Amino acid sequence: MIKTIDLWIEPKENQYEGFNGAFVDGFSNGNIAFDKYKVVKNCNCTIEVSSKDIIVNNKHNAIIFYKDNKPVRLYVINKNTDIDKCINIALNQYFEDGLLSDLFNKYNIQREDIDLKEEPIFNGNEGKEEIDVGSCDRWSLLYNMLKGFYTEDDSEYGNFANDKYYFMPNLLVRLSLTIENEQFEIIHKCAFINTIKTRLIPIQENSSLTRLGE
Repeated sequence: MIKTIDLWIEPKENQYEGFNGAFVDGFSNGNIAFDKYKVVKNCNCTIEVSSKDIIVNNKHNAIIFYKDNKPVRLYVINKNTDIDKCINIALNQYFEDGLLSDLFNKYNIQREDIDLKEEPIFNGNEGKEEIDVGSCDRWSLLYNMLKGFYTEDDSEYGNFANDKYYFMPNLLVRLSLTIENEQFEIIHKCAFINTIKTRLIPIQENSSLTRLGE
């Protein structure tokens, strides 16, 4: 079971900024963030939030990013998002001296597709406006998220509407997803929320953020 990961959650259909950030983050300074990714359609990612005032829908598509065959990033995506179009836009963003797709071709970063054909499970929040959730698993990412960025690397992608946050010490956010032989169970027990309540940064319970000395 995977209990902590670089987790991205799409807050609304076809949110290009999220795809752009998830595909580019970690590639600066010659780093290779991942070497392949798997697009999973028609799956069920259930999301439970302890506060009824914080709206997050279940997700029904996902992308798992791998490095050396290990999942390193998970992006969970809304049911009606045009995934292929969003990925195409992400790969055609400018990066360094060319396009991001040039780097993917250079390092032979491969795509895999599967369709689980699961019947969608909903959590009763359909039709309601969702909060923008930025799950956090490490200090460097938290530092940038509190400045508004979606990414650990400085980028143009983020939610910069409000930069003042307060701490919620007792908020539970639980995300569960099973894809073939991979089971994700990501639990958060506290969070930061901005004062206008459009952006939530929950802290992963099993990450280095909750373990002293890491």
